[in-house]
Amino acid sequence: MPRRAALLAMVSATTALEFATNAALSRRHTMRGLATAAAGTLATTVAPRVAAAESVPTPDELRKLTLGYNRMQTLLKDWKTITAGSCKDATLSKEKSQVVATNGGSLCDASPLVIQDYIGYKSINDPLYRAEKLMVRAAPLVQDSSKLDEYLEAVNLWGQKAQMSSLNAYTSAWGEANPNGSKAQSAAYLQEARYDVEESADLLKRIILMLGLPLTA
Repeated sequence: MPRRAALLAMVSATTALEFATNAALSRRHTMRGLATAAAGTLATTVAPRVAAAESVPTPDELRKLTLGYNRMQTLLKDWKTITAGSCKDATLSKEKSQVVATNGGSLCDASPLVIQDYIGYKSINDPLYRAEKLMVRAAPLVQDSSKLDEYLEAVNLWGQKAQMSSLNAYTSAWGEANPNGSKAQSAAYLQEARYDVEESADLLKRIILMLGLPLTA
């Protein structure tokens, strides 16, 4: 009897172990199936969004690059006029003398921040607003596929130069207000901003041509 009881106990234990193992495997397969199903659902819902987000730009979106380039050319052509700022309607001789007295001998203040209006850093209505993202999306449209790396490098450099243009314009605008600031420093930063705008305009031209777009709107 003791042996029989022990044998029955062993059989029962083995049966229980098999049941527990099978149950665990069943749960594992179930969880794996759920995970696979969830991943499939996630892929079917997220993939279209990613594809849509990375879709190539429309002709109207691409036209913004040409419009932005034309605006940058206008800025460079009329640089002094556009960045000259305002004389604050000081038309009377007395008003002029007051302005000159408080402005270090200059009748009109320069307006460097206006540069940001032409490079996409001021308004969402600017054709070049977030242009770098537009350029990246346009990569599949590069006319010569062997120049794709050159295109992406130009896009990266354009973003850097445009950002430096904005930064130098901002620094120039507040140059006099900073400790030890002066008109000379403001003018120097304004000139640096012009160099950056010139370089970014050249890069934008290269990008437009590699995409096979017109340079004039």
